[in-house]
Amino acid sequence: MIKSYKLKIYANKNKIKELNKLIAFWQDQVNHKIKLFWTFKDIKGSYPPKEYCRGGRLVRDASQKAWQIVKGAKKTKQKERPYFKGKEIDLNQFSAYIIPEFKTKEFNIWFKVISTTPRKRIILPCKRTKIFNEAVNKGKLRRNFKLLKINGNYYMQCFVEFPEIKQENKNIIGIDVGLNKPIVTSDGKVLGKELKGLRIRTKWRTYKHCLSPTKQWLNHYAKELIKLYPDTDFAVEDLLFKGKKNRTKKFRRDNNNWPYKWLAKKLMELSSLKGFGVIKVNPCNTSITCPLCGLTDKANRQGELFHCIGCGHKEDADIIGAINIKLLAERVARKQSVSLNQTGGINVH
Repeated sequence: MIKSYKLKIYANKNKIKELNKLIAFWQDQVNHKIKLFWTFKDIKGSYPPKEYCRGGRLVRDASQKAWQIVKGAKKTKQKERPYFKGKEIDLNQFSAYIIPEFKTKEFNIWFKVISTTPRKRIILPCKRTKIFNEAVNKGKLRRNFKLLKINGNYYMQCFVEFPEIKQENKNIIGIDVGLNKPIVTSDGKVLGKELKGLRIRTKWRTYKHCLSPTKQWLNHYAKELIKLYPDTDFAVEDLLFKGKKNRTKKFRRDNNNWPYKWLAKKLMELSSLKGFGVIKVNPCNTSITCPLCGLTDKANRQGELFHCIGCGHKEDADIIGAINIKLLAERVARKQSVSLNQTGGINVH
């Protein structure tokens, strides 16, 4: 698994001018090659023809970037020619590298980056962050970087590769994500009650270069779930927008900023680092099915209350949903275990 970390570049006026030239040159070269490659009938292979990559390392790398953009556009049958607007540059180990064991009192990591001037590099000071240091200690820092320009500031994006951790977990906890109760577990815990008010207060705001407050809190609760349930796999719903059917346009417009899939995405991201599994299940009828007698009926759901018309079982509707998610995941896990045993594999659960 590979994760990225941004380190702010503390550049003076002269270095900022050089970086601005570098970004502008890169954009011009990428768009020039996009215009050229767009006329090709066939875009095959991972690299463009050598005759179109002459002119120095920056030109070669820009040609490679343009080739990938055009190849992706052709693959999706895009009609209009793409245009590269991104203020970012892909840098490999020959275009940028960390100056080893070079530190000052103020800056503890320095980069040497290619420039538009031949045989000249830009030396850029950065500061390591606590999160970056922890990541480098646990994983392996890759030798490719990305230079970013965000709101007038420059950043060096570094990539750290982590080894995947796998372990056998016998326990499964179901998680239901909703509007009124953001996170409900199959054993009855309710987390994130403050998120409903936060979502309403920030629903008209846009966040281009950072995560919304709601997503930041969901990241926090993903880590909280891992602490609460060690050595446990998590079962989540495989959904895009919960409750989209039979909902008014106003409801969808007002609640479209609630990122239903974000918690599952964060758990998936952390799963290979922490060694637990994430099982996605079909969310159909999870809130109207009785986990005791198995009766599925819309009449079982009465607002926030679940009352089975068959056996009379009563419970909070969201907890019922989480329990059914857990039961579905257990069935999936059993099927996977049987399949592995039949093929001579290892029984994971």
